[in-house]
Amino acid sequence: MAFVALPFVCSAAGASTIAVGLHHFAWNAGSREDVDRLHDRLLAAGVTILDAPAAYPQYGAGYYAVFFADPDGLKLEYVHYTGASL
Repeated sequence: MAFVALPFVCSAAGASTIAVGLHHFAWNAGSREDVDRLHDRLLAAGVTILDAPAAYPQYGAGYYAVFFADPDGLKLEYVHYTGASL
């Protein structure tokens, strides 16, 4: 678990997306291919994709993730993170 200080940001609905509380939940993937496979399954199920699979070097070297929303709007993340540049 990591705690990171971030600036206050509001969503389109006007609610803070970075206020105190659960912002999002992430699971660790075994590989980048696992992230891509889940993305394909999410699309087929009609799940709202917030950010398609991509490298996110601002989060760390070797960080590759997909971000999506659950039915209640909670932000979920499936991430493969090696800590090393690819």
